[in-house]
Amino acid sequence: MFVLRSFFKQPAIISSAIATVLLFGIQRLGMLEPIELKVFDQMIQIRGNLVRDPRILVVAVTEKDLQKLQKWPLSGEILDNLFTKLEQYQPRVIGLDIFRDLRVEPGHDKLLQHIQKSDRIISVCQHSDSANPPISPPAGTQPEQVGFSDVVGDKDDIIRRNLLLIKPESTSPCATPYSFGLQVALHYLGNIQAKFSANKELQIGNTIFKRLQNDSGGYQKVDAGGYQILLNYRSANPVKQVTVSEVLANQINPALIKDKIVLIGSSAPSLKDIFNTPYSANLQDNQKMPGVVLQAQMVSQILSAVVNKQPLFWFFPEWGEVVWIWVWSLAGGFIAWRIQHPLRLTLASGVIIVLLLGTNYIIFTQAGWIPVVSPTLGLLVATASVVAYNAFCYKREQEKIARQIQEQERTIKLLQALLQEDGNTDNETIAIPRFQKDALLNQRYKVIEPLGSGGFGKTYLAEDTQRPGNPQCVVKHLQPARQDKEFLDVARRLFKTEGEILELLGKSDRIPQLLAYFEENQQFYLVQQFIPGHSLSEEIKSGKRLSEAKVLELLQDVLQVLVFVHSHHVIHRDIKPANLIRRQQDNRLVLIDFGAVKQIQSQQIEDNQSIAIGTAGYAPPEQLLGHPRLNSDLYALGMIGIEALTGIPGRQFQRNPHGELVFKSDSHTDAVIWYKLDNINEKLATILDKMVAYDFIQRYQSASEVLQSLEKVLLPLM
Repeated sequence: MFVLRSFFKQPAIISSAIATVLLFGIQRLGMLEPIELKVFDQMIQIRGNLVRDPRILVVAVTEKDLQKLQKWPLSGEILDNLFTKLEQYQPRVIGLDIFRDLRVEPGHDKLLQHIQKSDRIISVCQHSDSANPPISPPAGTQPEQVGFSDVVGDKDDIIRRNLLLIKPESTSPCATPYSFGLQVALHYLGNIQAKFSANKELQIGNTIFKRLQNDSGGYQKVDAGGYQILLNYRSANPVKQVTVSEVLANQINPALIKDKIVLIGSSAPSLKDIFNTPYSANLQDNQKMPGVVLQAQMVSQILSAVVNKQPLFWFFPEWGEVVWIWVWSLAGGFIAWRIQHPLRLTLASGVIIVLLLGTNYIIFTQAGWIPVVSPTLGLLVATASVVAYNAFCYKREQEKIARQIQEQERTIKLLQALLQEDGNTDNETIAIPRFQKDALLNQRYKVIEPLGSGGFGKTYLAEDTQRPGNPQCVVKHLQPARQDKEFLDVARRLFKTEGEILELLGKSDRIPQLLAYFEENQQFYLVQQFIPGHSLSEEIKSGKRLSEAKVLELLQDVLQVLVFVHSHHVIHRDIKPANLIRRQQDNRLVLIDFGAVKQIQSQQIEDNQSIAIGTAGYAPPEQLLGHPRLNSDLYALGMIGIEALTGIPGRQFQRNPHGELVFKSDSHTDAVIWYKLDNINEKLATILDKMVAYDFIQRYQSASEVLQSLEKVLLPLM
């Protein structure tokens, strides 16, 4: 239960939940519908086109036909002749997508007789709307010979829906409930009838045509009156087209007509029977689709669904859309929680968005139309929310750690003063006991073996007996330099502050996590994550030189850790090869053994002068005087780099009167500046020399500054 509560308190969970509710609400208000419709159009355009439907032929009235026939509307005589020409090739259905409610002589009565007697000709009428009156079908035609040509457009006038059925008004001259496309398709299918299922859904054969709802897919509160489905376009040019003149002149292949559907209509732009479709914006000059071709699209969709079992568009239910938005919002929140580097976060977010769009597109190719915009925005909102939350927490941590560091510095100064007081000679330092194997510390940590020791205490590899699997950990045993109450109280304060700082720093995967800290018998213990691997001192040995590329890699690796450490205003104080572990898991360097807490033990160098924490050869002058700065760590790292390049231990270098770092050996009568010892890259030497400048003011001031110099100047070495 505790784990579950902790899970739901994660910022990624909270931010994704808020983003989901917010975006679903915005989606329901219809604010995202225009964008969703544009995305729908784009997916229609980039989706692979099907081959032309061989069951349908369009006989189009073109501009050339109008010029040749010199008449519009086409006379009854011309249409009658056209029907006669077509019928000799035995089409299964002829659809006339030209209104014939008015007399157009010559031959009007003859045309009506032809239509009335034929069982294969379907003509059109039109229902009334707010802008147009109704248009009657040809006089004397039966209801089963007529279909309405009404289409429904969206707010941007693009046709994306296929209106199949509508309940006509009782007084309307257009009395058919069937659309022109549905009527043509049913006549072509013959014995396959249309009916309503038990759920009041249109069924043709075994195919259910699910009614479009007002909130299906990307729609929100759309007018879904009548019986509509989403129009699944075949392509921008779905059927073969010939002209009226070609048919009248017997210039067509009879195979295009025999047992097929022939639709007759206008494609001449001057007649303005044209519509915007999802293809329009991608076609030259925003080209529109002729009404007869649009009707062919609708007929083809019905036939493909019934005969070819081509899936009709399907949609998520409301709860499915909520889950869909939440899944991608959670993905955005999660990557922002796990990845905090700006560039990597940007790349990861881009990959997730591409994955989202790709998933949506694959689903779309399978006739699924699900929201794209709301989950994308949810992902971005959740990502931004977690980034903002992390920034807030980071700022709060910095403020907290700043207070702790101030407390730490005050405590260190107080400890130093106590250690230097006169009259404390009676307080002898007690030898630090050595624990044997299997010794149990704090009734929990079982000692496996010692790892190291020094003036500040001893380090052990141990097992945590109270965690599943008894994972290994590192226990540092620190004993105060004195046992009097005043000193112990101050040391206890320093130890607690150090533990809190290490706990914050352990959030980086390049610094061991602090697992616990405790006091037992007036002695102090730090328990940290065990890092399998080896120390850098095994790679950097006296007389062994590393390549410039290896040194550059080493410097960059450690500097990345120092950027994080110094961003919290924490100074490591004891950077040296022994405190850098080459992690076995990924070969990265991990920084261990932060040094402020070592103040509870006095430290000595060769001349027996008491100093602040540091190691001879790596500690800079200001740190030896007890005044470390952030760039004191850069000095220590620079000395490691010089040692790796030259193969000479850091403590063997000296400073000449000019403050330059020099080396004097038995083979040299005079001291030699370090970078003149061998053929060392001049640019790399310049950077290292600035890192180890004697005066901290002349030194690099930040790890980021050093990284920038390395990246700009030494990239060719990699």
